[in-house]
Amino acid sequence: MTYSETISYLYGLEATRGWDLKLERMRSALAALGHPERAFSSVLIAGTNGKGTTSALVEAALREAGVRVGLYTSPHLVHFTERVRVDGTEVERDDVVRWVREICSRTPPEETGLTFFEVATLLAVFAFAQKNVEVAGLEVGLGGRLDATNAVDPICSAVTSIGLDHQAYLGDCLGDIAKEKAGVMRRGRGTVLGTCIPEEAARVLVARAREVGADLIEAIEPSGGLPPLAIPGAPARENGRVAWALLDRLETCLPGLRVSCEARSLGWERVRWPGRMEVIPGQPTWILDGAHNEESMDRLCEELPRLVEGPVRLLFAALDDKPWEQMAGKLLPLISSVSVVGLPGQRRAVEPIRLARAFGDRKPLRTAPEPIAELRRMEEEDDRTPILVAGSLFLVGEVYGERLERLGCTSVYRCPPGWENR
Repeated sequence: MTYSETISYLYGLEATRGWDLKLERMRSALAALGHPERAFSSVLIAGTNGKGTTSALVEAALREAGVRVGLYTSPHLVHFTERVRVDGTEVERDDVVRWVREICSRTPPEETGLTFFEVATLLAVFAFAQKNVEVAGLEVGLGGRLDATNAVDPICSAVTSIGLDHQAYLGDCLGDIAKEKAGVMRRGRGTVLGTCIPEEAARVLVARAREVGADLIEAIEPSGGLPPLAIPGAPARENGRVAWALLDRLETCLPGLRVSCEARSLGWERVRWPGRMEVIPGQPTWILDGAHNEESMDRLCEELPRLVEGPVRLLFAALDDKPWEQMAGKLLPLISSVSVVGLPGQRRAVEPIRLARAFGDRKPLRTAPEPIAELRRMEEEDDRTPILVAGSLFLVGEVYGERLERLGCTSVYRCPPGWENR
């Protein structure tokens, strides 16, 4: 198969099976592959929000410390290869084709029932073993207890935050969601807790840690303070405290590992985590953020006045299983107008005409089927009032994809800082 055929095959698994949370398939598949997860040390990072930022910060510091490091995150913005990086570089497309072929020959999804996310996770683990990674950070996809990533045996873990999201799979209250995310804990090993976990969820996490025998670690500000982060906003600094504590714990778990303050500072100064409160200068300025649940939207609304002055115009899209009506209500006081758009190719996208009802007639509003054409229209109409792109990481990905093509870039991680040429 070609790369395109391989990716289409993987997406076909998602379309037919969706989320089917069980660990038995992953454990059997890892055994069939010779247990590649045992070739490196793993850090497992769960949380409703902030787990991707935390993963990126841990990876950046380890890389600056000279550790050969892997990073597995999801979803991707533009290209599937963004999900799996080794020493900061996305895996090659030819390797994806070769490794998917190898995985599927040993544990065929048609026979085993492996889902898209499970095969993607197997690919990451297989890649890290093949590339002689020493330490890998794995961002949990959904929940924790039954997530595919939890088939590895982490030497330490984290729960960055607890909020309402994916209730159909994780439960309708914070306590139930906390139980699922507590599944990343291991006996005798450390789990770092984020700084803003609600009391209801924190009680469950503490109780579960006692049952499991896990060591809970508080994410506190280091004595000298956190170094500056390339990712803006208070949430990034909260995640920085979790990442700092994870790095400290790794030093105690792995003999000879030393991640100096200098390595942490340099890594965090250079870290890229696109599409999260990202300000892109230009005429007009863009603010790109993948906030897609109530907690992350609250944080975006808190930070937005610090990122840009005055009201913004909103380009908004959302998936149907997200609280899009509540998100729209939170954004209304901060915007001067809104354009609601579709997400081409996303079967779970809310139709623009339905999205429009959430905003009512309280602000000037347009509907459009295609986000890029509408973004261009907004730029031509007014080159001074900033544009906020929010509601879905898939919408942010659409914007990134169009600009990557225009700039001749092959990766969101190689796009020029600030996109000055946009």
